[in-house]
Amino acid sequence: MLRFGRPNVKKLEENGDVGGLTRVLASASQLELRVEALHALARLGEPGLLLGALGDGAPEVRAEAARVLGQSGDIGVELPLTVALHDHDWRVRTAAAEALGQLGDAGAEESLLAEFEDPNSHVRAAAAEALGRLGDIRAEDPLVRQLADDDRLVRAKAAEALGRLGDRQAIGSLLSALNDSDAYVRESAARALGCFRDTQEVEPLLALLADFDSGVRAQAAESLGKIGDARVFGPLVESLGDRRYDVCRMAARSLARLGWRPGCNENGARYYLALHLIDQAVEMGRCVVKPLITVLLEDDSRSMRAAAARALGEIGDQRAVGPLIACLNNLHVPEIVRATAAEALGEIGDTSAVRPLRAALLDHDSEVRETAKEALDQVSTRLGRSGATTRSGSR
Repeated sequence: MLRFGRPNVKKLEENGDVGGLTRVLASASQLELRVEALHALARLGEPGLLLGALGDGAPEVRAEAARVLGQSGDIGVELPLTVALHDHDWRVRTAAAEALGQLGDAGAEESLLAEFEDPNSHVRAAAAEALGRLGDIRAEDPLVRQLADDDRLVRAKAAEALGRLGDRQAIGSLLSALNDSDAYVRESAARALGCFRDTQEVEPLLALLADFDSGVRAQAAESLGKIGDARVFGPLVESLGDRRYDVCRMAARSLARLGWRPGCNENGARYYLALHLIDQAVEMGRCVVKPLITVLLEDDSRSMRAAAARALGEIGDQRAVGPLIACLNNLHVPEIVRATAAEALGEIGDTSAVRPLRAALLDHDSEVRETAKEALDQVSTRLGRSGATTRSGSR
């Protein structure tokens, strides 16, 4: 038993005191101390000394021991982890399955396949993911059967595992999974299909670009970019107009992968904004001012709106002044967009922005206030009235 107060695990690790850490792991009454000692021993390269923790009285410690052993890369711990698959606590069984997948030894396949009979869905899902990591195509048929599991997590992990295995015979089953009632499963199936780069996937994935779930649409856009079929260009360009930033970004990335060249229009502007290539958007000049204004006023993504405001400020076109003022004055607009609008107004330097910028000096958000002050200084310098900001603050 440990005596003389609470042991200092950090100090023991610094001193390389393996014996002291082993005693903490075996005897400390506080659960968190045993977990700390467990990680310390792992960092010191002593995975063999962690095996005893698989028999700890607390399931939290047993599960953490399994996870750490999986990260050790020591194939010698496979048998104890296989035994841990029969632990009475589902958290330990889940961690053991995940660990076996990380170790990457195909010898664990039979034990993992047996976990598909586990009553807990987290364990079944972990087994599916682990089998995908092992990469043995003998697991394909059992994984295909898991696409019909009652639990969405299991179906999703089975789909992703089939993508990892890479056997084209699974494509038909994954195409069927694109019609799953759960968005997470559809997204996982779309991701898995992207691993195959097969042209028969194009039409089903194109249909997903209209899915009600943005995660599904984004994943479909990414997978289509990996296929490289000519049919994907038009729909991906249309997806640049999706009101969700994650979808627009994935469409832009896929188009970039495919070598698409944007035109001087809204889609071109959105393409560059989504890829955070503000300079390229600015280089397109006046022809993208209207598209940028549309993004500024209507997009659902604050990142896209702020990027549009920044680009408009750099382009310096007077047509942007009114929309930028409208954003600055609208308290329902996210602060980052309003602050960037203030910055853009300062860069453009139009006198009509002075009053709105002065009003923004009293804004509730400190970033908006500070940016408005800097913008007023810019405008005042251009107008030769460097004291305008000071006078406005004294009123």
